[in-house]
Parts: sequence; C-alpha cells; structure tokens
Amino acid sequence: MIVDLNVNNKKAIVIGGGTEGLRKINGLLDQDCQITVITSRLNAQLKELVSDEKINLIKSTIKDATILDQFNDVYLILAATDDRVLNRKLVEKGRSMGAFVYAADDPEISDFSYTSLVNYEGLIQIAISTSGKSPIMARKIRMKIERMVHRSINDSDISNIILQEFARKNAKRKINTVKERKLFLYSLIKDKNIQYLLRSNKLNEAKMTALHILNNWGKVNKP
Repeated sequence: MIVDLNVNNKKAIVIGGGTEGLRKINGLLDQDCQITVITSRLNAQLKELVSDEKINLIKSTIKDATILDQFNDVYLILAATDDRVLNRKLVEKGRSMGAFVYAADDPEISDFSYTSLVNYEGLIQIAISTSGKSPIMARKIRMKIERMVHRSINDSDISNIILQEFARKNAKRKINTVKERKLFLYSLIKDKNIQYLLRSNKLNEAKMTALHILNNWGKVNKP
C-alpha cells in the first residue's frame, strides 16, 4: 500500500549524513517539516542547508540509540548510518517513541518503504514502488513514466491545482458540508470562463472569479 505521509510542521530526524542520509534529507526539504540531522560528518551541502536554516544540525558521533533521548514528539525517524546493527537499534528506539521509522539498509524492519517518485512542479507526485524488491527497476520505470507525465500534463492542469487549493481553503469557511464543497469545486473545473482564464495565464483573475462564485453559492441555482 502506497501512502503519502503528511509531515507538515512535524519533527523529522535523519541520522547519518552520508550519501543515503543526504538522499533522505533532500526528500524532506520541500515537505515543510522540522528537519534535524544527526551526523559526525559535515559536507558542503549540509553546511549550506544549515546556513540557509533549512535543517537543524547536531554534529555528534552516534554510538547508540540513546542519542534520541533528547527528543520528544518526533513524527519521523530515518536511520541512515553505515552500521546495520546501529540502524536497527535506532529504529527500535524510534518506534518505542511512537515515531514512524525507516532503516535505509533494512526495509523489512521499517514502517514503510521509499518509492521512486515522479515529481512535477512540486504539485503532482506519482509513486512507483516494487515494495523494496527492486529499487533499480523502480527507478527505471520511473524514468519511463516521467517522460509520459511531462507529455500529458500542461500548464492549465497545474493552474487548476493551484486554483483548487485556493478555492478549497476559502470554501471551508463558507460551505458547511463536504458534499456542497465538492459540488462547488467541480463547478470551477466545468466553468468555461475560469478555464479560459487559466489557459490565458490569468490565475489571479480566475481566483477572483472563483471567489465571486463562492460568495454567491446558495443564492443561485447550484450546478
């Protein structure tokens, strides 16, 4: 089962600053979570991320899982050291803390497996997973799908996603039921004027039109 963890504003800890650790850090950077990295190694990329205040860094030699005792309310722990036994101990400790856990070298003891991800404009993600059976094939298939996605999705689709997010947030304050909110959001996709504005790269005008429809929702016949 493929799931998309919501880590917004939650604490994530990456233990290990090597190649695998950096992959996991890079995967978290656009997730709006609080990233803490524990490592004894400090390379140029980590220094830059610290300087840009994108991560918190604890420079420490990791001897055992007690390094995690200083944390609380952690949502995600990624163990990416080059010590398989230590990774297992970190996972066990993290799980006892109530966190989702992942060991980079041992998917079988992890709470989830990483997918090969097609990421389009930071707004559309398509996950390809072999359930850990063949990461190489997952990456190969991802490259095929990536080409298909870039041919199939256009700027209007991206604008519709942005507009839908804007409209949904506003609709939650105006429309009480989920059913009515869905009807409103679908009406924007079907609205010829809004779709014309989006195709014409007039996103702000489309947003204003959507607000006008929202403000009059319930006063006129619903679609």
